[in-house]
Amino acid sequence: MDLEGSLSFLAHGTAYRNDVSVPVAIKGSYSRWEPHPVQCIVLPDMDGLSGGFDNLFDRQGTLQLTGRTESGREIRIPKFLVTVDKRAGDQISWEGIAELFIEGDLEEFDASGGSIVCSAFVSPTPLAIPHGGYIPSYDGTITYTGDERKGIQWSTLLGKAELIDGYDYEHERAGLDQALIRVQRCQVIVKSESPGTVSLGSIVSNLQDALDEPLWLLSFLSRRRIAWYEASIVFLPSKDEPHQRLQATVRREQWLGYESERQRELSWINLLVKREALVGQLFEQLYANYTLSQFKGVIRQMIPYVLAAHETGYTETRLGLLYSALEALVSGLSDLDRNTGGILERSSFSKLAEKLSEVIRQEIQEEGAAKTIIKKLSTLNQRSYADRLLRLIENYSIDLTKLWPSGADIPSEVRALIRRRNAYIHQGKIDDHDLHILDLYRVQNLVELWILKLLDYPDTAINYLAVNVPIPLNRQ
Repeated sequence: MDLEGSLSFLAHGTAYRNDVSVPVAIKGSYSRWEPHPVQCIVLPDMDGLSGGFDNLFDRQGTLQLTGRTESGREIRIPKFLVTVDKRAGDQISWEGIAELFIEGDLEEFDASGGSIVCSAFVSPTPLAIPHGGYIPSYDGTITYTGDERKGIQWSTLLGKAELIDGYDYEHERAGLDQALIRVQRCQVIVKSESPGTVSLGSIVSNLQDALDEPLWLLSFLSRRRIAWYEASIVFLPSKDEPHQRLQATVRREQWLGYESERQRELSWINLLVKREALVGQLFEQLYANYTLSQFKGVIRQMIPYVLAAHETGYTETRLGLLYSALEALVSGLSDLDRNTGGILERSSFSKLAEKLSEVIRQEIQEEGAAKTIIKKLSTLNQRSYADRLLRLIENYSIDLTKLWPSGADIPSEVRALIRRRNAYIHQGKIDDHDLHILDLYRVQNLVELWILKLLDYPDTAINYLAVNVPIPLNRQ
């Protein structure tokens, strides 16, 4: 069953573009359950419309919207992307999506004595689901059968965060009877106690900085992209305070179409790590290691490639993505360790290159050809890709025994893998499909285990059931 959960609003306000503004009416709609952005139709006041709103598709100026709904709630759309520009008679309308949509009580207030709870809904991940189950009873009660219900926690600039599942409910009908549908939603809950003078709007502004970076790391550990697409922020006054409960909602454009293509359940089997190991202090320590690591830039560059390779797609596409991740790793680590990339020290090779340049100028009369060859001299000091990879594997003590059968000559196997990689990258060749399937899993596991190594993640907390290389049926 697909729940509709359609929500809509009508607001009156102002559209801004650069230094020009015009009064507008805004009609918006979105689904409560879908991660799609808010769709809007904007009707400008034709008497106040100026040339500053011509050519909205050229993206030279951001179109911003502010207003207030008929129920009195403030809305802000910092960036409105126009997809359709229509004219009906004398009236123009702009249709499009709100790349960021904020609605609610957004002004400053004194939050002393109360607390602010932010629930940011994220794409499904087994990392958010505690071990244990739920037993529904005939009397309407539901009992949790696990031990302590606890999520993965870490500190943010907004307060303590916890990745865990939560539940919403929707009233429906089943034939003649009333039905209550329970919807499991993975979310990051951030709690802030007695923050003083604050606005829910400022919390929205800081939400992306607080959540995006740890969610990239959690995505890597989950082997599936985790991104927040909606957040509900609520101020809860203390019992002794006269404040009313205040609330704001924010939705942002976030493409999560790959999730609809996934058929597998939210199972811990495919996790790179053991969830129970992260519950406690381990993830907070891991995130601190990531934040302070000299390898942070290299790791952050690799994560999107690794995640995309886990999503549904052609084997050739996934393999290409993993080769890109490995290339980023080798290149990044080689830049940090100058002794890995060059055969000779830089000063020694510079002296040799000067002598070789003189010989080239003496032997080649055509100046343009001589300059072209001299420019290529720097490549003489570069180790081969396979040599750099093997050297780095040795330097970082990466254990490859889990990726090849017992007794295999691993250096020779790595060189053979890189030869197949070179044929695929430079010539588009796949001579042996089964071997390339094995390469896919080996490169995937190599990159993932290497990242964990760089972050000082304990081997005992790795889910080695998910680190494996399948053997094709037609091979011994």
